[in-house]
Amino acid sequence: MNADANSIRSELEKMRDVPTPVRAWLVKEGLDATDEPAVWVWALIEDENADAESLERLETMAWELIRRRTGLWAYVLIRGADEPGADS
Repeated sequence: MNADANSIRSELEKMRDVPTPVRAWLVKEGLDATDEPAVWVWALIEDENADAESLERLETMAWELIRRRTGLWAYVLIRGADEPGADS
């Protein structure tokens, strides 16, 4: 697997022009349902009322960064930072 969760998180935190503020990025590496290496990313956003276009753009930006950096498939999920269980 060509991924390091800490370096991926660091690169995500450096992204410019994100369409909605992100409080934290959670990153996990592992095997997906097809036993292929993958990266899971949770963007914990500040604005739980962000519009769908902003959320889709944020997801795309994160997916493209991870794909370029690692070559692995990325599963990007967006959650409100204050949702119960958002930090787990």
